Amino acid sequence: MSFETIIKVDKHHIDYLKHLNHVETVRFIEQGRSDWLKMCGLYALGVETIDGPPRYASVVVNINYNYRLECSLGELLRITTKPEHIGNKSYRLRHEMIKPDGSIAFDGQVISVVMDLTTRDIVPVPDCMARHFS
Repeated sequence: MSFETIIKVDKHHIDYLKHLNHVETVRFIEQGRSDWLKMCGLYALGVETIDGPPRYASVVVNINYNYRLECSLGELLRITTKPEHIGNKSYRLRHEMIKPDGSIAFDGQVISVVMDLTTRDIVPVPDCMARHFS
């Protein structure tokens, strides 16, 4: 299942070249990935409770990004996160940053694993996430 996050480019996102800074771009993609994981329910499996902190976390193990077009101050960017592939203990998400005119400013893939925060072990991808890969 695809998920979208909308982010507006603000003045603190701009570098001296007057376009969206590459570090901010990665933060935008991270926000999209985090929103997708919340939608899947990964963090709901270990919501901070009286018993302690969350049980699971997603850990990035490989990133491949392509910067294609500049993004400017004030643009509303649509960040799409789409599940692409699932293995036993890893999964790959595809990200796109889409400008208001529909052009793709940025795309890429991220491979991640899920860590049990108590044991620090990498665990099989939980069912709450796995069902979104088809």
